[in-house]
Amino acid sequence: MNEHDILLVQDLSARGESTAMREKNRTPIQIKPLDQNGSGDKVRKKSRFSKYQPTVVHYVTLIIIGIISWGLLCCAFGEEWFWQGKWFRLVAVAVVAWGSGLLLQEATTLPPLLAALITGMLARHFGFLDMHDHMHIDSFLRKIYPVIILGKGSLAWDYNYIRVNWRQVMLLGGAPWTAEVVVLATCTHLLLGFPWMWGFLLGSVYASVSCPVIMPLVQKHGQRARNPVNWAQLVCTAGGLDTALSVGIYGVLFSFMFYETHDTYRYAKACLALVAGVTLGVCWGGLARLVPGPADRYVAELRVLFVLLGGLLANFFTSVVGWGGTGAVAVLACNATAAHQWAKTGWKLNQNPAAGAYRVLWSVCEPVLFAFTGSYFVMRNFASETMLIGLGMLAVGLAVRLAIAALMCWNLNARETMFVCCTWIPKSIVEAVLCPLPIITVAMSPEPRDPHETVYANQIMMLLVQAILITTPVGFLLTNHLGPLLLGHKQTDKKLACENDADFTKRKSTDESFSEVVRL
Repeated sequence: MNEHDILLVQDLSARGESTAMREKNRTPIQIKPLDQNGSGDKVRKKSRFSKYQPTVVHYVTLIIIGIISWGLLCCAFGEEWFWQGKWFRLVAVAVVAWGSGLLLQEATTLPPLLAALITGMLARHFGFLDMHDHMHIDSFLRKIYPVIILGKGSLAWDYNYIRVNWRQVMLLGGAPWTAEVVVLATCTHLLLGFPWMWGFLLGSVYASVSCPVIMPLVQKHGQRARNPVNWAQLVCTAGGLDTALSVGIYGVLFSFMFYETHDTYRYAKACLALVAGVTLGVCWGGLARLVPGPADRYVAELRVLFVLLGGLLANFFTSVVGWGGTGAVAVLACNATAAHQWAKTGWKLNQNPAAGAYRVLWSVCEPVLFAFTGSYFVMRNFASETMLIGLGMLAVGLAVRLAIAALMCWNLNARETMFVCCTWIPKSIVEAVLCPLPIITVAMSPEPRDPHETVYANQIMMLLVQAILITTPVGFLLTNHLGPLLLGHKQTDKKLACENDADFTKRKSTDESFSEVVRL
């Protein structure tokens, strides 16, 4: 080997060593995991504030819009919207009721209507607001509330379910209601000296069950129930019939008592009011299939306006002509029929733009309704004899109501029957809408009324507020906490099954190992 070959070999070996050193010192390439969007960017951890940021921004937006609106109204209408103005007091109580309801629901999961009702009672107690001074405004609003709440509930009715289960829907919705009405009328007549007509007027609204309070719980527990029962439709439709009876019979009795006319006409109205309401509602709801057309560019908005304005007209018109109860029943029938017709064009029951619009409207009306209702109540009346007697009547009425409801659940087992009874406890919405109407009517009557009627009207309001404060949290909490136990959730069953399978596998592997050892 010559000198040139030796130098070439040394050069190649040096290059090999340097290449090996570079490979040894090279940092391995780290591949970033892909995120949900398929990119390789580094995933940042969200801060605690970012979790609540959308909610905070939402309420800040509402506050800013509220301040701007108040400033606009002050500039447009002057002193009535200033700090001590009439309209400012009304709106301030409603806003505080809304905010306190959100806080109560966030802290305890209880319905926000309880906080709104207590807000109105405190406003009356401290002299900030007394709705006796604003009866014309309150009377107008109480013609709007039924259209919103009744229309919202009936949009979820399934005609096919009612057609198949009509017997249980009719019995569960009507029998407990009828029994409690009779019990309340008898108790008020014997214990409080009410005339029979006033007793049945109280009983017709006192016996109403409030499905919207517990429907979210029924849907949550019903979807995970072991028994394949459509719990949402059972409670919604039977409770809807209960509500229809309450508003219909109350309206008939109310018109019979407070609208002076010829006796023959009064009896004719009493017999035909409910039938007329159902007929009017079914016809108007059936028309909703044709107008607006499904191909209309603004079909969602027009459908909402069609049923909403039709319901408002029906309720206001029937109130003017003295056909109480007809408008409310017409709203129930109209929205249920319209929802059935819209379902044929692709809209899902209770999951469509109309249902969403009614939910938004009710979220605005709910705190106003309960706050203004609470302002009729004087807190010192809690210790009155009427309230003490009312506790006894409430216990007796609920006992009879739940016993009859249990008998109407002949096709359910004992636990499921108890669940239905829990959902049949709350009283709130219909009671809050209707309880001040006798007070307003007697006070605003152009002709002098019997002084005893004022006493009866105030006692009705006291008893209904008491029923709301007691039955709403009790029924809500029982349905919420006992629902998983009474309905037997599928998740619990699956968990137990998985645990049993794991134990069986473990025992099987142990037995096989022991057998192998014996063979060895």
